[in-house]
Amino acid sequence: MKEMPKYSVKKPMTVFVVAVIIIALGIVSVTGMTPDLLPNIDLPYVVIMTAYPGATPEEVEATVTKPLEQNLSTMEGLKNIQSMSSSNYSLVMLEFENGTDMDTAVVNILQNTDLVEGSWGDSIGSPYIMKINPNMMPIAIAAVDMKGYDTQQLSDFVKETLLNELEGTTGVASINTGGLIESKINVSISEEKIEAINEKLLRRASESLADAKAQINTGLTEVKKAEAQLADARTQLDATKEGTYDQLAGISAELDAAVAQASAFATQIKSLEYVKNSIKAQIEESPLNEDLKKQLDEIDKELSELIISSQEADAQVEQLKAAYKEAEKGTYVAQDSLDAAYGKLETAQSELISQKSMLNSAMVQLDEAGNQALAKADLGQMITMEMVSGVLQGQNFSMPAGYIQEDGARYLVSVGDELTSLEDVSSQFLFNIEGIGDVRLSDVADVFVTDNSDAVYASINGNPGIVLSFSKQSNYATATVSDNISDKFEQLSEKYDGLKFTTMMDQGQYIYLIIGAIAQSLGFGAIFAIVVLLLFLRDVRPTLITLLSIPISIMFALVLMYFSGVTLNMISLSGLAVAVGMLVDNSIVVIENVFRLRRMGVPPKKAAVAGAKQVSGAIASSTLTTVCVFAPIVFVQGITRQLFTDMALTITYALLASLIIALTLVPAMAASLFKKDMKGEGRRFGSFKRSYMKFVSWNLKHKALVLILSVGLLVFSVVASISKGFIFIPDMATPQLSGTMTMNNEDAKLEDTKAMADTVVERVRKVQGVETVGAMLSSTNNLTGETSSNTVSLYILVDEDSDRSGGEICKEIEKKCGDLDCTLQMISSSSITSYTTALGGSGVEVKVYGSDTGDLQKAAEEIGKKLEKVQGIKSVDNGLEETEPEIHFVVDKEKAMKNGLTVAQVYMQVAEALKTQTSATTLSWEGDKYEVVVSESEIDAIDIDAIKNLPVEGTDTDGNKVTLKLSEITEAKEVSTLPSIMRINQRTYLTVSGEVDEEHNVTLVTQEAEKALADYSSPKGVTFEFSGENEMIMDAMWDLLKMMALGVLLVYLIMVAQFQSLRSPFIVMFTIPLAFTGGLLALLIFDKEISIIAMIGLIMLVGIIVNNGIVMVDYINQLRAKGMEKRRAIIEGAATRIRPVLMTSLTTILGLVVMAAGKTAGTDMMQPIALVCIGGLTYATVLTLLVVPVIYDIFTGRKYKHIKEEDLDVSNLVVK
Repeated sequence: MKEMPKYSVKKPMTVFVVAVIIIALGIVSVTGMTPDLLPNIDLPYVVIMTAYPGATPEEVEATVTKPLEQNLSTMEGLKNIQSMSSSNYSLVMLEFENGTDMDTAVVNILQNTDLVEGSWGDSIGSPYIMKINPNMMPIAIAAVDMKGYDTQQLSDFVKETLLNELEGTTGVASINTGGLIESKINVSISEEKIEAINEKLLRRASESLADAKAQINTGLTEVKKAEAQLADARTQLDATKEGTYDQLAGISAELDAAVAQASAFATQIKSLEYVKNSIKAQIEESPLNEDLKKQLDEIDKELSELIISSQEADAQVEQLKAAYKEAEKGTYVAQDSLDAAYGKLETAQSELISQKSMLNSAMVQLDEAGNQALAKADLGQMITMEMVSGVLQGQNFSMPAGYIQEDGARYLVSVGDELTSLEDVSSQFLFNIEGIGDVRLSDVADVFVTDNSDAVYASINGNPGIVLSFSKQSNYATATVSDNISDKFEQLSEKYDGLKFTTMMDQGQYIYLIIGAIAQSLGFGAIFAIVVLLLFLRDVRPTLITLLSIPISIMFALVLMYFSGVTLNMISLSGLAVAVGMLVDNSIVVIENVFRLRRMGVPPKKAAVAGAKQVSGAIASSTLTTVCVFAPIVFVQGITRQLFTDMALTITYALLASLIIALTLVPAMAASLFKKDMKGEGRRFGSFKRSYMKFVSWNLKHKALVLILSVGLLVFSVVASISKGFIFIPDMATPQLSGTMTMNNEDAKLEDTKAMADTVVERVRKVQGVETVGAMLSSTNNLTGETSSNTVSLYILVDEDSDRSGGEICKEIEKKCGDLDCTLQMISSSSITSYTTALGGSGVEVKVYGSDTGDLQKAAEEIGKKLEKVQGIKSVDNGLEETEPEIHFVVDKEKAMKNGLTVAQVYMQVAEALKTQTSATTLSWEGDKYEVVVSESEIDAIDIDAIKNLPVEGTDTDGNKVTLKLSEITEAKEVSTLPSIMRINQRTYLTVSGEVDEEHNVTLVTQEAEKALADYSSPKGVTFEFSGENEMIMDAMWDLLKMMALGVLLVYLIMVAQFQSLRSPFIVMFTIPLAFTGGLLALLIFDKEISIIAMIGLIMLVGIIVNNGIVMVDYINQLRAKGMEKRRAIIEGAATRIRPVLMTSLTTILGLVVMAAGKTAGTDMMQPIALVCIGGLTYATVLTLLVVPVIYDIFTGRKYKHIKEEDLDVSNLVVK
């Protein structure tokens, strides 16, 4: 590096050629860089939105949100997952770790959501996935008006013509409209028309049933008569049959008696013969026994009598048998006759039974047919929204089916025909009913066109209008798209007579305003640098040389910005504006040293080379220290890193360019321009220098007093600044104001809101400095397009010639509308403030977590009451104000299962009964597109009793269908429910927020809120934590403190390398707390809080302020290396370097004056950096000149230890 001055002086034309090339490349780079408001910010957020029409928050959570969360929670790099389940849609926001490739993340999300989507029903829409980035915010809002057109005519013109013209504008991604009247075809199922057809069907069915029943009843009467006749005939047959059988029975009885008598005689004869044979045997043994013989005679006599009686009995039996046979023969003949008679009776009876069964069956069939006819007579069960919607969707169809070829020609075959008129819809055929004829849609429904004129509102200076909101494509610069839109407005205004556009908000104009302000600041900085050089050097030549270093350094920086992808935005341009005062620092040190050597009589070329070489190490170290304080920004997380990386790179590029130029172009030009003798030092500066030397000498004798005062001021500035609190980014003034008007009555009707908005607009127009006032209904959800019925957004253009600030106008507007029954909140800051607020929230926020809804709501209410008592919080929203009454049906699972029903099935039937509207199709008619909506009749509205008695169909244990009332298997409970269910990392939570008034700081109020909740005992299972703006600020502050600590370490290491000492850098580093003291005192003087911008300024001071110390200490070391006594070297070195120290400090300070004033848009945001740097440089420069000599004296010994050149000379070294 030390050879660069020598080479430049030796070959100056090479240096000049390179300088010209840099200027040319810089011009080309500038023309290729488009200005934008902010750097390219790739936020690690992805939003997944899923529509679920007609679903409650609980249904959305259970069906959509929870499955998505469970499936996505395992994704790599996922940091947080937050969701909101509301009526009709689910919103899931994924936050990834910084550095995650968001394009890859989106692809992985799409794959995961596809898996979940497969299990959803047809009524759930496909998930819509998008990355969050600043391009989501509108870049322009304009009101359109057409002379002689009312709102309806203007709406038709905008829809049919204007939007088609504007959507083709280069760079425009989408256009949203406000106040546009949109029409749709409503198919309202008419209960009256259905009842009329039902009555016709019922009458016809009743008449047919009556005739049939009369015929069947007649037949049944005839059957009854025949049954009576058969019964009489059967009685007579039964009597005849009984007489015949009685005669046969008498003969049979006599025969049985005779047979019995004959059998008895036979038995007796056998017994007597047995006795006779026994007596004979005895007589043979005793022939002389007379008694035995007498007994034998008596037995023979009895036996003879018995034989005669037996023969008589047998004869009687034979007679009776013959008589029985005769009687039996007669009985068989009679039985045959009876059986024939009975057969005839049975046949007649069967025929009667069959006839009766047929008649009864006919009656049953007739009853069933009657029930079916009655059911058919109730068309309400057939004419449903799904049925009508399906018919319209199916009939409104036209699609190409393919191609055919004939005779070498190719024909496209298409099928279908789309509906093209209201008549086509109303005349759609549904079905045919016998006796009634064809039933068409107009027979059962009212078909008519409706619009949303009663639900929209847009006003421009009190007149109805339509507001257009433009969003840009991500690959186009904001300013370019804004210019394209403005050009398009001019073209269309010329094309259509009476067409007028009023721009309410235009980021492009704002960007150019900011660029102009920063360019102005940069220009004034250059002018101030020239003035300082002329005052101190009193010569045009060194001033000219130093002046040229500014544009060349800027061009060099622009070239590097172009190739590294840094855009021209507010942050990068602010970095250039901040750096402009520092760009000349290196050149000033070199030129001042060359100038000093020339005054001492050194030849021009030698003075140029020696002057640059002497300070090359010092300026290289000072440049590196400034650059290195920005290097740790790569370790900062979140939006802070993405916002300020461009500033760090811009300043780095500019300072590195200034270092190269100081060591090349400056000595080359000095060698050519410093050929003439230089003027001597002025008397005044010489006198000032001598006085300074005396003061340094006095300080060296009173070290303790100087150090105590310095430390005391540091402690005071730190404590006082912290006590004022912290903010993220200061508000930025803009000529385009915005605000919201909210009705105090949450239940206010839309008509009341419109009337109040008209009153507010009229009052705002009377405020001095207001040029145009626009108003439109606010969007409650940018993703779904839903609008609020009690909130209106205001857009106000300030008169360019007005000298009033946006803040003053906002306060007067709020004051003028203070007596109205609404809350008006005006915003005078730019969109960047709103953007950071949207990411981190605003005010005091407490997230309350819990699984039980009742405990969660109770805790939120209690925490809200405690926050209301905290000073500085003017209003509290506990998240419960919008709760809705709910009838919750708890299903008795056991009873439901006995009837074949699950909880899910019960829910499906209830949900179907409550469905009142569905979108069927889209119809092109008369050049417009109309949404066709099918809805139930208003008289079908279901009340609480009706839903309790809702018939629910199930199946019993035998598989038979049963119909139950909902109340039979459920228990109804009245509870309050939230309109949205919020979850973070799959935990349900409520947000309790407190709005902080303008007189208090959010971080201080949050500290008081934390104290107020320190002793709060939440219900079991409920936890809470603070979040929002304070946490975002503290996280950013902590990151920047780490960045500052690492920067200080790097600065120390660079100085160790420069001074070749571990102790000497502490001499210079003592100036860092001195700079902090000055920076914090500047914030206190101008009543500014410590912000992220101010912290960047303090970090910059770490690298800037050590430069002066390095230059001074480096020269003192050079003097001591030449053998000068320590104290004399300190005084001499400080006095010699006082001029470059003052010059570099003043150029930097004056270069920031315009920005510090903060009177224009763009400069006010960077004002804290300017104030901190000016305050820190002013205070630290003075104390550097006074305190660094003291610290040097304390930290160094009497003898200066260093390595001389001759100690390293090895030319005479002899090795034995």
